[in-house]
Amino acid sequence: MITAEALSEIIRADAPLAPMTSFGIGGIARQFVQPRSLYELAAVIGYFRETGTPCRLLGGGTNLLIRSAEIAEPVVHFGKMRAIRFDGTTVHAEAGAPLGRLVTECGAVGLAGTEALAGVPGTVGGAAVMNAGGKHGYFGGMVKGVTVVDGDGTQFLDGSKIEFGYRGSSLRGRAVAGVTLALQTGEPDEIARKRRDILSEKKISQPLKARSAGCVFRNPRGHQAGRLIDEAGLKGARAGGAMVSPLHANFIVNAGGASADDVLRLIERIQKIISKKHNLALELEIEIW
Repeated sequence: MITAEALSEIIRADAPLAPMTSFGIGGIARQFVQPRSLYELAAVIGYFRETGTPCRLLGGGTNLLIRSAEIAEPVVHFGKMRAIRFDGTTVHAEAGAPLGRLVTECGAVGLAGTEALAGVPGTVGGAAVMNAGGKHGYFGGMVKGVTVVDGDGTQFLDGSKIEFGYRGSSLRGRAVAGVTLALQTGEPDEIARKRRDILSEKKISQPLKARSAGCVFRNPRGHQAGRLIDEAGLKGARAGGAMVSPLHANFIVNAGGASADDVLRLIERIQKIISKKHNLALELEIEIW
């Protein structure tokens, strides 16, 4: 049982969430919880489940738009759980470890595979839940297993039992505490070269330095959302401080002082235009609180 003193060390009230998201947009969390270990995470999740208190799980905030209102449910943030440990070709990473750091450190010790995720923002836990990746490879293909926490405690899920799909997995809604990856050996210099090449490619086509939540819409079957939006002449379209990126039309960026309402108005405008032109419903890839 976690002590009241320990609990007070990891909970704070009225925490601003905008700095916790790549959009730089968000309201206030009435309760903001930052477990520092698997033990503390299990104790917190167990307490919330035992008391019937719904909570929200926050990783890197890179695929998320948070409205400006107060968040009544406790927000559990994984930012203090960042450890990465190597055991031969096996890598154990806590959920809050930045994905970019994982990619760099794996390459430095001669473990190949994660360089396919170069330039993908977020954390290890979020990468598992969302099956992060693209044409160079997906996170799910490297997963040996995942440690999750729920009302019954902590359990390890074998990777073969987890369903990974396009922009999602069967882990959605679960508290992922850590991920175990099975990688291959490689030459550090060659891995670094591949990582640089992938990053260079993305810098040309994606607004990596802008405040955004990555691709806003899922690709409809047989189509590319970005291309549809571009062909509709919507690059550069604005709603308040929110703007469709001139570099990649499936990115909405915070061009300065954007509110959640600005982003939502722009999303609605895009969806209406694409629906009218192509009779297609653009589904959101980002999550909205």
